[in-house]
Formats: sequence, C-alpha cells, structure tokens
Amino acid sequence: MNKVMLARQPIFDAHQKTYAYELLYRGESMDIDDDAMTSTVLSNTLNRFGIEKMTHGKVSFINLSKSFLLSDLPDILPQDATVLEVLEDVPADKEVIAAIQHWKEQGFTVALDDFISITSDHMKLLPYVDIVKIDILDCVEPLDVVVQEIRKFPIKLLAEKVETYEEYELCKKLGFDYYQGYFFSKPTVIINSHTLETSKSQLLQLLSRVLEAESPKELETDIAHDITLSYKLLCYINSASVGLKKKIDSIGHALTLLGLKKLRAWISMMLMASLSTGKPDALLALSFTRGRFLEQLALAKQDDKHSNDYFILGMFSLLDAFLDQDIGHAVESVTLPKLVYEGLLNNASKANCHLRLIQALEQGDWTQVDTLCDTVEVDSEQIMSLYTESIQWSDERVTTIHSLSA
Repeated sequence: MNKVMLARQPIFDAHQKTYAYELLYRGESMDIDDDAMTSTVLSNTLNRFGIEKMTHGKVSFINLSKSFLLSDLPDILPQDATVLEVLEDVPADKEVIAAIQHWKEQGFTVALDDFISITSDHMKLLPYVDIVKIDILDCVEPLDVVVQEIRKFPIKLLAEKVETYEEYELCKKLGFDYYQGYFFSKPTVIINSHTLETSKSQLLQLLSRVLEAESPKELETDIAHDITLSYKLLCYINSASVGLKKKIDSIGHALTLLGLKKLRAWISMMLMASLSTGKPDALLALSFTRGRFLEQLALAKQDDKHSNDYFILGMFSLLDAFLDQDIGHAVESVTLPKLVYEGLLNNASKANCHLRLIQALEQGDWTQVDTLCDTVEVDSEQIMSLYTESIQWSDERVTTIHSLSA
C-alpha cells in the first residue's frame, strides 16, 4: 500500500506575502494516475491532516484531472478558499470547458497549470480560467511574448519555478501577479563584505550570549536593557499559551519560569523574527518549521541532550537568506554549538543528514527522503507526522510573534 505523503508549497502575491499554498501529493510509488493522486490529496488534507492545518487559513491550490473536473468531488471543498488547478494534460474539449464554467458558477477560482506555449491547445481555455500558471523555465517562446499574449485575456498570471531573486525580479517587471518557487529561501543579493548592518550585528551578538549562557540569570541584564524584547517576553509569559494563573511583571521571574532551554528557543525565534524584516513572510515560517522538525526528530530518537541544538540548526539553516550572505560568512557572526556548526557546513556530518531530510521533504523529493530516513534510521511515516505537526506549530508561532509586534 502506498504511504500517504503531502507537501505544501507557498504561493506569493506581488508584495511577497503568502497568498496560498499548493497542496501536492507525494509518495513512494509514482506510478499512480492523476485521479488517485487527487483522491489522496483531498482525503488526507480534509480527514487526516485538516485543510486548515495545512494552509493556515490561506487559499489552497489543488490539482484536478479531467475525470475529477467532470465529477462532483470538488463540492466537498470550500469554494471561497480553493483554486481548482487544471492539469497540463487535460484536453481543451467541450466537456472540460463546460466543467470549468460550472465550477466557476459555484464560486470556485480555476487555474491552468504548467502553461508553456502560446501555440498549445490550452489557448482555447484562456477565456474561461482565472489564473494561468506559467512554467518560466520551460516556456517554448520568450517569456515576455507568452505574457503579452495571455494578457489579452482578463487573467491573473502566476510564475512557477521561480528559484532565484533574479528570476523573481524579471517576472515582477513583466507584471506577474503571483509567484511560486523557493527563491524566498535564498539570499536576495550575496553581500561579499563580512560587515553587517549594526542592528543585525547587535542581534547576533545577543544571540551568541544566549547560546553561551549557563543560566537564565546571566541574560537578565541584556534583556532588561532591550525594551522591545522585555515587553515581548512579558507578553509571552503572560499569554494564554503559557497558561500561568498569576501575572508575571518581573523580567527575572519570567526568565526563571521559562528555564534556559525554553528561553534559548524563545529568544532565538524572536531574534530571527527581527532579522526577517523586509523578507517574505514564508521565510520565518520555514525557519521555524525546520527548527521544530529537527528538534522533534531528535526527541523521537531519544536524543534529548541535543534537541535544542537541532532546533537552532533548523532555524539557522536559512541564516544566509536572513542576512544576505553565504552561509560560511553568516555563521562567522555568531557563536554556535558544535552540532549546529557542523550541520550547516559539514555535508558528511550526522546533523547535516537531518537537515537534508527536512529540505527533501520541503521539495517533495521522496527518493531522497527514503534514502535519508535509512541513514538517520527513522520511519518515513513518522517523518510525515512530525513534518505536518511542525508546519502547524510554526504557523501558530509566527502568528503569535506578529501579534506581539502589532
């Protein structure tokens, strides 16, 4: 029996805010037809994982084959929060056009997937769809020609496979409305200088002290002198998520209650949030997801001693994108535990194998996932459970941090 696996990929608007998530089927057996693939996505998103947990209230893009498009199955999806994505191999015949019109009348948005040529049969579908996803890497004609032709219709344009900021800027100049790809997890422009902005340098110095501290008391002065951090710490310790009955108004008391391990994780998240200013919102969420996943994986393997270091490793794996430096320069700015340093820079290390596992999950590279599961000695089904829980945990923490900053 094929193991159930889902992945989500963020879709951004023109302001690099997360507009939607495409829900993708992934599994060990890839010889599965589109109907089985869509069935797996729908049943497991709605029943096992919950669509709200996978999308955090955002719009979801779901792939549909011709037979699914002609069936009544889309009725189980929320019309105002779902984009029905017509796969590239669906023929542009009368039945398909009628089905698209029907679902649009029911309130759905309809997108056309993997558009690559203005000479394709899918040109016939342009008068009926709302969004066209253009594969920017595999376009037959020049991208600007394709965009100009599609713009003759009242359609939103989505650029697929945007993997670098250079590609993002090109698509932005051409007037795309949405963007999908992992460009956001890369540095905007690599800064060759080792010198960071003063504000970022100060944040990393504080983070170094946090990671080196042997007791919460050592950090009391640093935090008390940072008005913003003090305020957010007190808001957090008195929040419903912590669940204390008595209000805490002392920084020292708050630090003692949290303990060093939780304090390191909390301050690390707050500082990474500060470093994310001006970056796509999905970058912070991805950072938290990686941190939570690697921490929980360590705990699942009874490696409690290093779970906090794995949490830091996951978050710092995107430090190059936060600082716009290559990872080698970025880690010079902060004192890191040995496990974190090796996980980031030594591809042969055990910690790096853990990191590559979550990266493979994000990309839906299930062959690599299976290989790394064997290396790390963990079951792939357990990995999927940890991954979906980490997504939910991350989304909740990002929401909380944004509320503290409001």
